[in-house]
Amino acid sequence: MLLRWGLATALALTVVLTALATSRAQTVPSASPATAAVGPNQPAADMRPIVPVIVAPPKPLFDPRTYGAKADGVTYDTVAIQKAIDACAATGGTVYLAKGKFLTAELTLKGGMTFYIEKDATLLGGIEAADYPELLPAKTLATANRRSLLFADNANGLILDGPGVIDGQGRLVKMSGKETQRPSLLRIFHSNDVIVRNITLANPRMWTDVYSECNNLLVDHVTILSPKVNGSNLDGMDICDCHDVVVRNCHIESEDDSICLKTYGLPGLKNILIENNVVQTSGANGIKFGSATAGPVSNIRFLNNTIRGASLGGICIESVDGSAISDITVRGLDIYNVCQPIFIRVAHRTSGPGELPPTTQPAVVPPGSIDGVTIQRVRALGTKANHASCTITGIPGAPVRNVTLSDCYFEMPGGINTIPATPGELPGVYPQSNLFGDTPAWGFFVRHAQGVVLDNVSIARFHPDARPWLAQVDADVKTTDVHDLKEISPTAVPPESSTNNPAGP
Repeated sequence: MLLRWGLATALALTVVLTALATSRAQTVPSASPATAAVGPNQPAADMRPIVPVIVAPPKPLFDPRTYGAKADGVTYDTVAIQKAIDACAATGGTVYLAKGKFLTAELTLKGGMTFYIEKDATLLGGIEAADYPELLPAKTLATANRRSLLFADNANGLILDGPGVIDGQGRLVKMSGKETQRPSLLRIFHSNDVIVRNITLANPRMWTDVYSECNNLLVDHVTILSPKVNGSNLDGMDICDCHDVVVRNCHIESEDDSICLKTYGLPGLKNILIENNVVQTSGANGIKFGSATAGPVSNIRFLNNTIRGASLGGICIESVDGSAISDITVRGLDIYNVCQPIFIRVAHRTSGPGELPPTTQPAVVPPGSIDGVTIQRVRALGTKANHASCTITGIPGAPVRNVTLSDCYFEMPGGINTIPATPGELPGVYPQSNLFGDTPAWGFFVRHAQGVVLDNVSIARFHPDARPWLAQVDADVKTTDVHDLKEISPTAVPPESSTNNPAGP
């Protein structure tokens, strides 16, 4: 039985490390659709419809019905499912849910096991406040999120798998208030060699799934549905202080940030690949660092992704709590119907973010840094905020350094008749992409930045605008082969289909 656990762990390690090594070695996208010049009708991302691999759950199987589960969607099966989990732990076997709706309160998953939900089964979260007790590891930096349907700590070799659904019944849950008082669907802490794949996560009451201080994590072919009807703060996925992570082939529809990378301190974020995902948010940002950015961040790769409908930023790279962020690559990204396609920000929240635990909030946190960002092959269509622009901004004494944008195409709104004044610095204000309002440029506003390069970038606007496409203040910006296309008609945004929904329907 322990042999099966070892094989699962070895598989996770091989998949994650191979993907990370490939992403580091890749200098240009390999498939032919992504080698043509990016333009209004030429996608930037090489999205691949990869069929999920559904494998048989490893034996022995532990059926919660054996322990008294009813799976009728009415009777609480919490005790029966937890007994199955406890029996399965460290065996390499599977807690197997099939044919029914398993209503439950909080469950604690263990290491060395698979938790498998068949396509004809649903794990259904309870709706009572008492179903979700506050539960945190003794030592963790991530304390903003304290309740969940599924919880795991030090669960090495844990696999969550199967074509079934985990439904938190978010809008029915009788809980409101702050983030700490509402439940997520899944939280995993301090765990190595973890796989989450094929599952659908739906209707949380808080951030959907949270991975904190984990190493060697694979999230593959996961569908996340966290619509606005369930409330607020409904992030799609939060990865906090993790190393060696691969997130690929996922489909995310969220009310808040779709994919969010956070760091509350050491160990920070390192060796992360976000690849071949389609994300859409109704209320925030597509892919975002932060806002909690306290620890070091390095070697992060975003390859061939699509962002749809963000009401704020498309891709947001932020250091506002002292993070030293370096070696970031964004390559192959289509951004549709967002408000600000690119937002890069160094700022200075002097007392740290409110979500940091008090013991990690010194009186004064030195400013962090962003140094070394490569953005290649990005296409932004249907940019929708009035007068929006992309921004790359630091603060006095803490500039953004060494940002390169190449082979990119941006369609922006334009539409201002007079040039607005340069906005204030706002170093302690929450770092949303619309932070500065109307900037003095309709394309790119760059301030307190060194070594910014724009190479083979085309930029157009929908309406006449008195502003230049580029405004820079205390900045070193080099432009090569930049094309101001003036006024154009908006390019039609391609509809979503099975060919760009890698997680399936």
